[in-house]
Amino acid sequence: MPVVRKKKTRDFSSFFGILFLLIVIVSVVLSLGNFIRYREILQKYDQLKKYVDNKVLEMNEQLEQTKTLIGPNSVIDKYISASTHLKEFGYDFEKILTAINDDPTTGYFMMFVVGNESVWVTVKDKDNTYFSKEVQPGLSNYRFFYFKEPKIRTNYDIIIPPESTITVGKTGKVYLLFYGVGLRFHPTKVVQLTDMTYENIAAKFSLYIPGR
Repeated sequence: MPVVRKKKTRDFSSFFGILFLLIVIVSVVLSLGNFIRYREILQKYDQLKKYVDNKVLEMNEQLEQTKTLIGPNSVIDKYISASTHLKEFGYDFEKILTAINDDPTTGYFMMFVVGNESVWVTVKDKDNTYFSKEVQPGLSNYRFFYFKEPKIRTNYDIIIPPESTITVGKTGKVYLLFYGVGLRFHPTKVVQLTDMTYENIAAKFSLYIPGR
C-alpha cells in the first residue's frame, strides 16, 4: 500500500508540473502576442500623430498666408483700396465728361427732383425698360437722349426712343429739363410731371426732332 500511494503522489506532481509549464508557456505566448500588438498599435499611433501634426502645420501655414493676403496693408487690401479709388475716380471723371460734353446736334433731357425725398422713375417703351431706379433730390446726372447719341457716351447717358413712356412714383416732384436740338447747355423747355405716366414724350411735350 505505501508503494501505491507514493506512485500516485508522483503522478499528481508530474501532472501539476506539466500543467504549470503549459500555463507558463501559454502566458508567455499571450504576453508576446500582446507585446507585438502593442508595438503595432504604438507604431500606428505614431504615424497618426505625425499625420495630424503635419496637417495642423499645413493649416497654420495656410492661415498665416491668408492673413498675409487679406490682413491690413496686405496685397488684397491694397488692391481693394486701389480699385475703389479708381472706380470712384472713374465715376467722377464721367461726371466731368457729362458736364462738359454738350453736342447741339443731339436732343436730350435731364431730371430735377424737388424736396428731400427720392423719387422712383421709369423710362420704357413696349419692348424695353431703359431706366428704372430712384432719383435723388436735386439735378440728376443722367441724360436721356431722344435724338442721336452723344459723341462721348458715359454711364450717365441713356439712349431712348422719342416715343418712350415716363412713369414717376410721386407726382409734382419731378421736373424734366429739355435741351433741344440746335442749342447748347440752356434748356429749351422745363416740364413738371404732375401725372404719374406720360406716353410718347415726343408728342406729349412737342419736342423738335429733325426729319419729323
